[in-house]
Amino acid sequence: MFSHVSRKAFVVMAAAVLLFCAQSARAQINDGSVQGVVKSASGEPLSGAFVKLKNADRHLTFMVISQAQGRYTANNLPAGEYTVQGIGGDHQSVLSPVDVGSRPVTVDLSLTQQREPQYLPGWPGRPGVAPARQRAVLAPPTLPEGDGKQILATKCTTCHDANRIVRSQGDRARWARVIEDMQNYSEGSSFSEALTGQEIGVLLDYLVANYSDSGAGRETPKPADSNTRLPRYLLQGDATKYIAVEYELPDIHSEPHEVAVDSDGNGWVTQRSGGRLGRLDIKTLIYTEMDPPPAAAKKLRLNGIITGTDNKLWFLDGGPNRRWLTIDTRTREFNSFTLPPTKSGNASGNSMRVHPNGTIWLNSIGNNEVIRLDPATKEFTFFEVPSGVKAGRSASPYGMAIDGAGYIWVVENAMNQMARVHPVTGEFEEFPIPVDGPVARKAGMDSEGNIWVGLHAAGKLMKIDYKTLKMTVYDPPTENSGVYSVQGDPTSKLVWFSQQHVDMIARFDPTTETFTEYPLANAEEDHRRIDIDANNPNRIWWSGNLSGRVGYIELIDGN
Repeated sequence: MFSHVSRKAFVVMAAAVLLFCAQSARAQINDGSVQGVVKSASGEPLSGAFVKLKNADRHLTFMVISQAQGRYTANNLPAGEYTVQGIGGDHQSVLSPVDVGSRPVTVDLSLTQQREPQYLPGWPGRPGVAPARQRAVLAPPTLPEGDGKQILATKCTTCHDANRIVRSQGDRARWARVIEDMQNYSEGSSFSEALTGQEIGVLLDYLVANYSDSGAGRETPKPADSNTRLPRYLLQGDATKYIAVEYELPDIHSEPHEVAVDSDGNGWVTQRSGGRLGRLDIKTLIYTEMDPPPAAAKKLRLNGIITGTDNKLWFLDGGPNRRWLTIDTRTREFNSFTLPPTKSGNASGNSMRVHPNGTIWLNSIGNNEVIRLDPATKEFTFFEVPSGVKAGRSASPYGMAIDGAGYIWVVENAMNQMARVHPVTGEFEEFPIPVDGPVARKAGMDSEGNIWVGLHAAGKLMKIDYKTLKMTVYDPPTENSGVYSVQGDPTSKLVWFSQQHVDMIARFDPTTETFTEYPLANAEEDHRRIDIDANNPNRIWWSGNLSGRVGYIELIDGN
């Protein structure tokens, strides 16, 4: 029994605990709001302008579009200090600091500053550079003379050809990481031999001398500011009815190449360089990271990730550990499946798919193989890509999708063609892509079972009717947009795709053949993969490999 005094103390303590819990819960409720009017330098209200709100402490950026009479509203903001900026046409406002709490804050924005020149379309760091064409028939590049030339030419082209190497650049630390990754990738290979310490030193010196940021005039251009890819026109119609939200990872060099959305609507990323699994909570916008189970090799190289059944995500540890893993997104329980030894030492790839029959499929890019796992038996089956076998090199099986009849479609990135694979026998049928130099990337399926493919270099969107095998090509309104990842809305005929060269996500309506483009908040997002939230098909997630970001756009009703 409590005494009178102890009961009183208990009540006070309980009240304090309840107050703390209520305050903690309150802290997780994002109920902040900023509103105002966007005006031109002459005082005219502007609809269709961009409004960016950045919370540096939380690594979060929000972007909304001004509506009628130039009014904008950004809701559901976490409390904290923000900077707010308006951008429209050739002008933008100064940065306006604001403290966001539980009460609405009003910030009017006047676009009085001249914007920096428009950043041209292109791969990150290479604006305006014409995309690679007919890569499958490119002659090997002429490598500079030097002690490392022979090493590079003979031992560094298992996963990517030398043309890709000579288009790259980095400082000494970056090239050292590349060599380390290459060594890890080839561990366990049946034909690759590890570099000696002396060879590593020679190769590193050669790469730094010829392909560094500061060497041979190869400085990497950077956008003048983060707004330089936002369009110069004011948005209109459906294009104004969305918000953009993004989070910058603590380690921006962790390479979150792939993204998937779990059964609760949260976004997950696999870090190709960082080796960790990241999760952005859709309700709190809090980002957390976790380590997969330890393995023999400490260096983890996480890649392809896909949503499965029973609250599970499948993903890949494509480095020397050669593991396929699952995580239960609610219990955080992992399960692991280890690949047998492979020719190249690894079997990495960025496209995984879950077949309706329960098998899991992966494109192994450098290995010239499509791999199937039966989780029930833990049996892996390897299917070599015929065109790669014939050519004596990898066909670079890249994107993958499963059509309405259950066939697996594979993008043969280096061969400019598609393959249809039988899900049981693994038999291949190969079809040329009817576009010059497409450099096809990712593939997805629409609600009717048809296959859609991003033709990255050509800047086009391609549909394959899975019944007739007819290929139809569409041109988005923005040229050289770098169409990369494609996913069909499972609840409608709409198709979504990323435009990596111009920092947009676009929607295509096949019924009306109309496009709507939705700019992302910052230049050089490098969004190579998108995924649609099954709980909310109006929310499209993306991951930015070189930018170290993850985010989403969400369609909303205008105001």
